[in-house]
Formats: sequence, C-alpha cells, structure tokens
Amino acid sequence: MRFETRQRIQGTVDEVERALLDERYFEFLLKHHGVLLELQPLEVKTEGDLVRRKVRYRPKPVIQSIGPKQVPPEYFAFIETSTYDKRRKELSFTNVPTSNTISKMLVNTGKLSLRDVGGGQTERSLDGEITLKLPFLMKPLAMIGEKIIQSEGLKILDNEVPVLNRFIAEVIRKG
Repeated sequence: MRFETRQRIQGTVDEVERALLDERYFEFLLKHHGVLLELQPLEVKTEGDLVRRKVRYRPKPVIQSIGPKQVPPEYFAFIETSTYDKRRKELSFTNVPTSNTISKMLVNTGKLSLRDVGGGQTERSLDGEITLKLPFLMKPLAMIGEKIIQSEGLKILDNEVPVLNRFIAEVIRKG
C-alpha cells in the first residue's frame, strides 16, 4: 500500500535540516512527543553530504490483542535505517520491526523530502510504502493491517510537527 503526506513546518529548509540532524533533537522529541515511548539513536555517521543513521523507536501500542492473542508492546518497536542527502534535501528510509516475527511480515520504505515554500516555511513530503506479507487466505487482513499501520505512522509524523516547530524556535534559532 502506497501512501503520501505533506506537512508545513515553521522554519526554512536550512533550519528544518539543522533541527532534524541535531543530536539534541532525539531527546527533545521523546520528551515532547505524545506517542513515542522510546527513541534511541543507535548510529549516526556523516560522510560528506550524506548522513546515515539507525534509530530505534517504540511508539505506544495501538492494539492490545488480536482475537484471543495478546500483542506484546515490542511488536510496535522498529529501527529506522536512513540516509539523508544534504544536497538533494531527501531522506530515504526503511523501517524494520525489532520483532523477528513481525519483521518477516512487514516492509516499510519511503522517501522524505524538504522543499522551500516561502515565508520561512518548509514543506515536508513523505512518500512511502507499507506491505504486509501474509499467507494467501489472510490477504484481506493484510489490507486492513496496512491501513492501521499507515494511520498510526502518520500520527507519529503529525505529532512531530509541533515538536519540530518548537525545537526550531527554542533551540535552532537561539543558537
């Protein structure tokens, strides 16, 4: 299932980029984001104009059980493996669930890009794909599952916008 979203951020492309790449942003985001329970940078490497990173996220569980089966909170945790290209203002990513059971079934990839829209604002565009690999007889459940995962992922992004705006205003601009 393909998806896309566009968001307006109150900052120039330079300010947004500096905020997203600032090592202090991880802690700030975790403290002020309503959905994330854990956010841990595992690796951040700068190689010229490329920034490669691995970040572990654990959002609040959205469902407690599927039928009689309990869903462990760890099923919702994932590791973002991404590369940000400073020249192109694009981040390509793959989100891999930390649970082996879930990672065999779920694929989430995409591209995030930043674009100046004038007036000191930036448009953040996200184009991605979520695929659940389930047995043939469970395909109808895959479509429902993909929609739920997409919806919850977009909530994480939407809840990030005010936090990012605040970080730009309180940290990036104050230098």
